[in-house]
Amino acid sequence: MKRAPGLLTLVGGLALATLVLAQAVSFAVVGWWPAPPAPTMVPAEAIDALAGTAPAAPGLRIRSQASAPEGVPVPWLRDAAAERMQRPVSHVRAVWRTAPDVPLQVISEGRLSAAPGDARRAAQVRAALLAPGLQLPPFELALAQPDGAWRVVGTADAGRGQWRLQVLSALLLGAVLIAPLAWWMARRLTRPLRRLAEVSADLDLGAREQPVPLAGAAEVRVLGQAIADARRRLRAQSEDVTAMVAAVAHDLRTPLTGLRLRADGIASPERERMIADLQRMETMIAQVLAYAQGEVAPLQRAPVDMAALARELVAAVQADGRHAQVQADTPGIVQGDALALRRALSNLVDNAVRYAGAVEIVIREAGGDLHVDVNDRGPGIPDDARARLVQPFQRLEHSRSRDTGGVGLGLAVARSVAQRHGGALELQTRRGGGLRARLRLPLDP
Repeated sequence: MKRAPGLLTLVGGLALATLVLAQAVSFAVVGWWPAPPAPTMVPAEAIDALAGTAPAAPGLRIRSQASAPEGVPVPWLRDAAAERMQRPVSHVRAVWRTAPDVPLQVISEGRLSAAPGDARRAAQVRAALLAPGLQLPPFELALAQPDGAWRVVGTADAGRGQWRLQVLSALLLGAVLIAPLAWWMARRLTRPLRRLAEVSADLDLGAREQPVPLAGAAEVRVLGQAIADARRRLRAQSEDVTAMVAAVAHDLRTPLTGLRLRADGIASPERERMIADLQRMETMIAQVLAYAQGEVAPLQRAPVDMAALARELVAAVQADGRHAQVQADTPGIVQGDALALRRALSNLVDNAVRYAGAVEIVIREAGGDLHVDVNDRGPGIPDDARARLVQPFQRLEHSRSRDTGGVGLGLAVARSVAQRHGGALELQTRRGGGLRARLRLPLDP
């Protein structure tokens, strides 16, 4: 058989594949996507926006702050801005946001001189600085306000927004590509575990055995095999205990027969009391033996008419002078063991007659199952005692009297028979008082 990969291999492979795919997506988006252009500013647009003579051009941002901006001073830009806005040079500041790698030398002294010899050259430089198409590295231009604050114009740095868009696109694209891989791997890891959990939750030694799935990672297969082995051991132990109980119950019949013969020679009234006790013991042993044999004997499946079976049991109850009736809107044909189903339904009918004095059987189909409801108006069963009473040899305290007490196998037999047929026994409280014991059997075995 092909060796299954382990959980470490699967999880490690998923982590490595996710890392490689995420890095590849990031490299593709960030590396191959054109880099954002370096932000630039047009001096004329910045000056007009600062002066308020024109709205701020795209890419410019105007703000107010308490002090002048800090940075590398740009005297020639300051002088050009002061002259264009007709403000004192002391009220204007111009600084580089990031100093250019190559200094921009406009005039050797760094100022626009108005000396007679330089007037023409200064006018040419001023016109070049204020030309609409001139683009310079990002700078900040500030103008002092009457209240002492500074009005500052700078670049909005649209390039940073583009980088953010690229990084966000890389993350989203990586998530879209990685999600199917992670989902597929998660399903591959969890599906065998979920199936094991479902089989383990349905584990019942009295129910029909379902195979334990051995699939998935190597560790999951080991776990499944351990569950299957444990269930086989428990079933074998349960069958051994049941066989032992059946043997003990069978062997007790011989000494009881001897005691019965000796009791016949005892004078009355002791003889009658002893014979009654021996008869009760024989009945209890017969019930235990029937339960044990029913647990180990294989089912002999054949079509069984549950409505006809219910009418036979009701007729026997009516012959004893008790009230009983059947309501059946369907024949109720199921594939099952007629003897086992008769024993289960008979136990439910006997309990109803014993504790309520009357019984009503309702047979109907619902959701692909056949519901055989045995209804009574007796004291019922408390909710907290129902799970206990369907176990073997369990009884309510008020059922331990000489007249109504049993071995505590009636409900256990009915539950076991229902489960072996793929159904269930449900105990419900009737509206108005009483108990509804529902024998639920599948119509399609």
